[in-house]
Amino acid sequence: MTAPSLRSLIFIPVFIFASGIQYDCHEYLASLVKYTLPVHPAFVNIISPHYTAECMIYLSLSFLAAPPGSIVNSTIFSAVILTAVQLGTSAAATKKWYSEKFGKEKVKDRWVMLPLIW
Repeated sequence: MTAPSLRSLIFIPVFIFASGIQYDCHEYLASLVKYTLPVHPAFVNIISPHYTAECMIYLSLSFLAAPPGSIVNSTIFSAVILTAVQLGTSAAATKKWYSEKFGKEKVKDRWVMLPLIW
């Protein structure tokens, strides 16, 4: 038996953490009364943390599935980019809708999907 690689030691916990965050966010969203601004801790700074978690899940998989000599699996990494663009568009629309429904002040300091980036 061989020891786990550094890649596995880093990205398996990332995968587990992101999966847990995504599950928790979805469970919380499912419990909300319709048309309510989320106040769960994961939503305090990010409009769509479940989308961020989804991207983290795919990104960790792209590292874990990398063929020998490669940093990432290019097919899965392409899916990361496609998913980030698609979910990013939806997250931006969600922020706009929240602004219109609950007021700009309520969401102005929240990141759309990627903290410190967007």
